[in-house]
Amino acid sequence: MFCDIWEPSDNWAGISDQARRKKLQNKLNQRAYRRRHGKKGDQASSSSGESDNRGVICTIVRDTTIRQHEAEAGAASLIGAVRNDESILITLLAGCELIECPRRQALARTRIQQVYEDYSLHAPRPKALHTLIRLRVLAALAHNASCMGFPAEGLCRSDYISPYNTYGPLIPFQSRIASPALQPTLLQRTVLHHPWIDLFPFPRLRDNVLVGVVKGDLDDDELCADILEVKDEDLGDKPSLIVWGEPWDSKAWEANENFFTKWGFLVKGCPELLEATNCWRVKRGEEKFVFEV
Repeated sequence: MFCDIWEPSDNWAGISDQARRKKLQNKLNQRAYRRRHGKKGDQASSSSGESDNRGVICTIVRDTTIRQHEAEAGAASLIGAVRNDESILITLLAGCELIECPRRQALARTRIQQVYEDYSLHAPRPKALHTLIRLRVLAALAHNASCMGFPAEGLCRSDYISPYNTYGPLIPFQSRIASPALQPTLLQRTVLHHPWIDLFPFPRLRDNVLVGVVKGDLDDDELCADILEVKDEDLGDKPSLIVWGEPWDSKAWEANENFFTKWGFLVKGCPELLEATNCWRVKRGEEKFVFEV
């Protein structure tokens, strides 16, 4: 939607007058509708002799595990978890701040604009679901980082040491964290690590990651890429985490089957993630995962 705001007067964010706000939203929706249908016409005319070059607006996910109506419902639920149009944009765009590569950050912002435009037109695209899931997780981690007092510039640096560690920059974290699940463990205070690990509301999982790193059994860069990286490739078969509610609430999180297959050893002693996952699966009428934790 922001790509359709051509001038400052078109920006409806912050406008309190409901009638004026609705009129401006309708104007932008109509503009987006015309632009999208114009693109379809251009693609149809070029298909006879030219290759289809869509740039960043290309199909990045082949949905092989979720039926179309389920994907549409999932996309609507993920976006609808926030309360209004401005918070949808704020929530998703906040996650982009954790993407270090400028090119990928710009690509993620473009896709957020696509997803939001489709949502505003009541026409969500199921193929964008897996990308939306990752952007939602990034936004959730950005939210937790903000609540915990972690600076965004530090999260984007690969050499940054967690503020919880005795060798890192000290911050007054005790008064800023409302959720007990985000309070640092002894290992977080003593083992050197990047602060991205601190942002998940699963203390035992965080400790398992740190133990794996210390022993050399786990590459945390690979784990980070598996669940957070937004790339121009098929993400449907990748390990994934999903956030359905408040980022600090462990009950709002879910992991897919591929996550448990590849990274299941990280949930040993951490039944919260499996319990939350099965709770969401039951709500969708799916079978529970059976996994020893």
